Amino acid sequence: METQATAPSEEPRTPILTEHPEPAGGRQSPAPHTTTEAEKGFIEKQPASRRRRLWRWIAFGCGALLAVALILGLALHFALSRRSDAPPVTTTKTPGSVVDTWVGGPVVATNFADPAFIEVNGTYYAFATNKYVNPHPGQVNIQIAVSTDFSTWSLMDVDALPHVGNWSTGSYVWAPDVVQLDDGTFVMYYSARHAIKLKHHCVGVATSKNITGPYIPEAQPVVCPLSAGGAIDPDGFHDADGSRYLIYKVDGNSLNNITGTTNPTPLMLQQVSNDDGFTLIGGPTQLLDRIKADGPLIEAPSLMRSTSGNSPVYVLFFSSNVFTTWHYDVSYATSTTGVKGPYIRSPQPLLQTGDDSGRLFGPGGLDVGVGGQKVVFHSGYDGHSIVRQLWTGEIAVDNTTAELKVAGRDALHGAGKRRRERKRKSPKEVGTPKPKAKSGADQRSAGGGMERRTPSGADVFAEDRVEGRLAAGRDFVAVQQSESWSPSHLRRTDWR
Repeated sequence: METQATAPSEEPRTPILTEHPEPAGGRQSPAPHTTTEAEKGFIEKQPASRRRRLWRWIAFGCGALLAVALILGLALHFALSRRSDAPPVTTTKTPGSVVDTWVGGPVVATNFADPAFIEVNGTYYAFATNKYVNPHPGQVNIQIAVSTDFSTWSLMDVDALPHVGNWSTGSYVWAPDVVQLDDGTFVMYYSARHAIKLKHHCVGVATSKNITGPYIPEAQPVVCPLSAGGAIDPDGFHDADGSRYLIYKVDGNSLNNITGTTNPTPLMLQQVSNDDGFTLIGGPTQLLDRIKADGPLIEAPSLMRSTSGNSPVYVLFFSSNVFTTWHYDVSYATSTTGVKGPYIRSPQPLLQTGDDSGRLFGPGGLDVGVGGQKVVFHSGYDGHSIVRQLWTGEIAVDNTTAELKVAGRDALHGAGKRRRERKRKSPKEVGTPKPKAKSGADQRSAGGGMERRTPSGADVFAEDRVEGRLAAGRDFVAVQQSESWSPSHLRRTDWR
């Protein structure tokens, strides 16, 4: 019988680092293992290595926390440095004037374009175009902001015009204005997209017993010249003799892509009934129309009557050029012969890009209040026209010259004056061709004496500030200055 070989027994190994005594009564432990020099070196090095790794991780973590804190600090500093909150307003007297004049803003930091305002019992209410450019879920047709001091404004969580007239699609509700009749009724004029002619707007009307609404729309538009392009930007005016008027823009540029030509965009004056504020009396009177320096349009009229001189002067404020470019501005024209004109243009805009030490971009949509001192207007945020913020100011009119001032500083603009913040550039310096002089007949037919504008220091400033963002705007200005300019140069002429 084959037998199995028995393996020799092995002595148990003794642990290197620790000894385990046998329990009482057990077998006797062998002699401890003698540690070699290599093992001793390993034992000595192991704890130090672990400590070094631990310190390395602690140092790495602290560095990462410091880096995150630095990044957050820089981001906060950058955000605060870009804020455009208005500084405290300290007004100064205008020599020879009876009013303090200043500009401050933005007083509403969100999109609040094409503003108008009214004072009721010591409180100011501002109304504006819908917040979003395109139809949006939960869209507010007409925004309202309120103030008790004309400096601090708060948005109200209300839609002043929840529904528009049945003549409209109910979208693209623009440029409201509100007036109060003698019986206390509030009348809102607004423009909205026509239900059939979708490329055009008309002017509607709505009424309310409450300043904040809801305003109830009339079933039919009050002004709707569709064959001429429709109508937008209504503004109410109550003259000293008690007559009431509605001023609006014929939106001829909405036809430019259809006709392939540059159509008129006249500002019209229409008398309305004192009883309801919207029944038309007679036909409209044209006050002013675009000239080549205005680009494809003039718009956003607002009318005031001044008695600062020897005789009453009517001042018609308006905006020219395209609101998405820095060339958009607030200009004005004056009449010394009555509300129906003729109106003579000022040779210098009232507000333009670069004013207020560079804080204004494409200012426009100015509305002057009853009494002709306080004004509101919008200005693009940080070199953009997508967000047009609400600004406020006061105005001084000396005969046929209107002027706005920055708080405690020199005038922003005045007829025939140069801006002090930045020297104007000549056409050669800017790199555009010098415009040809217009004949006297051309100037008179255009509405009086305004020469063709060339890019100014404000344009250079704006280009430096927003380089790379306004290529389309610069292209527009360039072709506008050339003799070959036509609507085909514009990608879009239904601007708003």
